[in-house]
Amino acid sequence: MQLNIKSYHKHRDDTSQIISWGHWFTLFNIVIVTILGSRYVFIADWPATFWGRFYAIISSIGQFSFLCFAFYVVLLFPLSFVIRSARYTRLIATFIATIGITLLLIDIEIFSRFRMHLNLTIWEIVTAGKDNILSREWQKLFIFVPLIFLVEIFSSFLIWKKLRSLTKRRRYTKPVVTVLIASFFSSHFIHIWADANFYRPITMQRTSLPLSYPMTARHFLAKYGFISSEEANYRDINQGNPFAMPIEYPLAKIEFNKDKSPYNLLIITIDNMAAASLSSDNTPFLSNFAASNQLFTHHYSASNVSYLGLFSLFYGIDSNYYNSIMASHESSVLLDTITKQQYSLGLFSSDGFNLPFYRNSLLSNFSLPTTESYTNKETTDHWRQWLNNLEQAPVNTPWFSLINYQLFDKDYKLDSTKPLTVQNYQHALQRFDKQLSRVINYLEEKEIADSTVIVITAAQGIESVNGKVSVGHAKNDFGRELLHVPLVIAWPQKPAAVIAQGTSHTDITRTLMQNLLHVTTPAERYSQGANLFALPAMRNWLIAGNETHLAALYIDKTVVIDAFGHYKIYDVDNHAFKQQKLDLATFLQLVTSNRRFMVTH
Repeated sequence: MQLNIKSYHKHRDDTSQIISWGHWFTLFNIVIVTILGSRYVFIADWPATFWGRFYAIISSIGQFSFLCFAFYVVLLFPLSFVIRSARYTRLIATFIATIGITLLLIDIEIFSRFRMHLNLTIWEIVTAGKDNILSREWQKLFIFVPLIFLVEIFSSFLIWKKLRSLTKRRRYTKPVVTVLIASFFSSHFIHIWADANFYRPITMQRTSLPLSYPMTARHFLAKYGFISSEEANYRDINQGNPFAMPIEYPLAKIEFNKDKSPYNLLIITIDNMAAASLSSDNTPFLSNFAASNQLFTHHYSASNVSYLGLFSLFYGIDSNYYNSIMASHESSVLLDTITKQQYSLGLFSSDGFNLPFYRNSLLSNFSLPTTESYTNKETTDHWRQWLNNLEQAPVNTPWFSLINYQLFDKDYKLDSTKPLTVQNYQHALQRFDKQLSRVINYLEEKEIADSTVIVITAAQGIESVNGKVSVGHAKNDFGRELLHVPLVIAWPQKPAAVIAQGTSHTDITRTLMQNLLHVTTPAERYSQGANLFALPAMRNWLIAGNETHLAALYIDKTVVIDAFGHYKIYDVDNHAFKQQKLDLATFLQLVTSNRRFMVTH
């Protein structure tokens, strides 16, 4: 009986020693992981403000200390009671720590390249096939695995040997533990404050750290009156996603040749029009006009959302950058260059430019009247009056004008309870075509059509199923019919032509910057598109997207990738492939192109 009691006490003492050792071993790894994890802060963007930097430091300390402690509680602590051998417990803990640190190093490399964190999809992509990153560039990471293991083994042995001495100095660890706990909780409370106040130097760091889910309580605070719900809703709509990453746009100063003689520029857009709708029945005037000028038959909007299609048209970049542009209130290089070249501006829209995209980014440098909707006829009348007044002005300068028509203006509002029929849609196109003819004919009356570049396109297409037309969409719906839109360009002294190569809205800005505004800055510094008049012989894909998804339109398929790297592959009829996999080279090219303008260090 006495022997059993001694055995019981001995087992309890051994367990206590193992638990005590586990605490010190975890603390050691918290220090190592925090030092290695500090790279995340600098890979992304080191904040410019004191509070942004303070949050970056304490969130990094708090997050990595929490992760290490969570692994200890979930894995090592139960083992202290199950495995009675201290040697085997320490060996298992060493293996776990080595694996964890190795995964951290891999995640750091993935984040530096893709601005995404490691998950099963990313792991599958980077390890698939013979010619992959891990077997080539990242193989060097595994050179450090034995070194990491040796460091963990040595620290494990040293902590166990000095355990009694360390236990006596336990009072020195209390301040350290207090700092770690305070860092974790204070980082979440600070993020709540930043989220409620749209403080972007902090909120933009939301996805910087792995397995990080900072607390947000903006809607909770608004619900109970701590902040104004109206202000919170206004900021949600008008300032873009507060978690959007910072970008640098453009990447270089825009330089241009001032000695060139410029043409006028007229851009005419309609919110929804499918390329297949361009016909003598629906749009007789536009069909004849297209036959006499440059018609791009395989042109695609860069988004499945109307306002994001316009965003890509004017900015020359894909719509994944939309929230970052909105948050920084950045104007487009196209409009900035037009303004610097002293063009007279005339901006007209049937919706009164009521989208936040116009007022808070694209046209933020211009004074716009109070939002008011117009009929398409009224919009045309206002434009004609502006051009007539401009012709009578004493100063003769080139002009730029934007006319944005709505498929259904304020006189033709659809009944939301009734579906949009093909007949409704055709009648709307015919009304649009009539206004388009009034614009072009007026240019000819004024004898300035031959000195004006005219671009006519749509922000987004439509989908038709069983005689019903839809302009709605799912976030990951990048069907060709929804993206395929008309593009007609009338360029002085350029002969009529039909261009069958694939083109995108992102190409329009580059074409106008190079061929109209004579910009000499390399196009890659401000656009993701190609020049419509110098298209490459072969384009692998066209870029499309929205605020949460990136899509690559191939000839025979569409690849859709979300913000976490998860992907789906569809055929041209928008049916998902079940077995087809995305290779690493394609994934790397797509994501790298998509991250070109994001700030990295």
